[in-house]
This record gives sequence, C-alpha cells and structure tokens, in this order.
Amino acid sequence: HDDHDDHDDHDDHDDHDDHDDHAGHDHSGVDPHFFTDPIQMIEVVEGLTEFLIEKISDIDADLVRSNAESYIGELEELHSEISALFSEIPTSKRVLVTNHQVFGYFAEQYGFEVVGTVIPSSSTLDSASAKGLTELIDVIKKYEVTAIFADVASSNVLASTLADEVGDIQVIDLYSESLGEQGSGASTYLGMIRSNAKLISEGLTDHDHDH
Repeated sequence: HDDHDDHDDHDDHDDHDDHDDHAGHDHSGVDPHFFTDPIQMIEVVEGLTEFLIEKISDIDADLVRSNAESYIGELEELHSEISALFSEIPTSKRVLVTNHQVFGYFAEQYGFEVVGTVIPSSSTLDSASAKGLTELIDVIKKYEVTAIFADVASSNVLASTLADEVGDIQVIDLYSESLGEQGSGASTYLGMIRSNAKLISEGLTDHDHDH
C-alpha cells in the first residue's frame, strides 16, 4: 500500500517530553499507546500484512492484502471523521488532563496538548504524589479545564477527588486500555477510538464553564 508513505512522518512519536513544565509528567520510559492514533495503526496493518504473508506459507496472500486494504480504508475514514469532529473545538480548549499518560500520540495527531496527568506515568500501576496533585489542581485552574479523562478499566478515585476539589469539572471514562463489551460502542478498535473521540469532544464543548 505505497500511497501511505506520507504517514512516515508520524514515526517519531517517542518524545512527548516537550511539556515538562506541566504537572504530573514523568517521562521515564516509552509511551506504548501508539494505538490511540489511527494513522499509526495503518502502518501496523501494513507491516503485519507483509509479515503474515512472509511467515505463513499456505496463506491466501491476495485475500490478506484485500482485507488489509479494506481495513486501512476504514482507518482513513475514521481519521477523517475525527479530524472533522475536532475541527469544531477552538485551540484554546484543546487541552487534556488524563488519568495517566495514554493519549500522547492521539494528542499529537489531532492538535491537542496534554497539560497534566493524575498518575505521572504511562502505567496505571504507578501512584500520584500529593505535590503532583496540588500542581495539577493549579494547572486545571490555569487552563480552565472542563473535564478529566479517566479509563473505564482503572480506578478514577483520584480523578474524582480532584474534580471535587476544583469544582465545575467532569470526570469522563474512556476506553484507553481495553475494548468495551458488546453493545458499548467500543467493542472493536474502530469503535473504541470513535467513542473516545466523541466523548472527548463532548467533554470539551458541552460544558458551560464560566469563570
């Protein structure tokens, strides 16, 4: 699928450390959440397709390539849909506070800035410090953040506590670590990313936030 070479410039996503002045960030380790960016997943599909054809001797190469082309088309359609959805959000509102570092690739692809994380790591197993949470409250107030985006599969107790402390802010659960159950609208990869995008858009726009 040669006409996707223009996505090669999305390869250098491993340095999301340009926001070191923001609260809750600890950039030790690599962010493994490349899958939050559907353009990255196009490259995954392309690479996996050729790998399977090369490694499995009796595979139907034409069928695999055909299915890959079809799925890449769906990924491109999803990307266009999300881009159009987010075009309605002004730059000043394109800031994210998340439960942990998970949306770096997503933010870079769609023009958002992750200004803070409750848990200062890409792992939900790490913990937040009192100092970090105090700094995060200041960041939330500074950027007039209207929503904290948590994960359905992880505890959002700290995020809820922060929201209570700040006031006038929502905690919205996304599917960032796993697919949703059947009927959730997020039971497939495409559904998960589409659902997250809609919830992020609603969280940043459907909130009457006066200061």
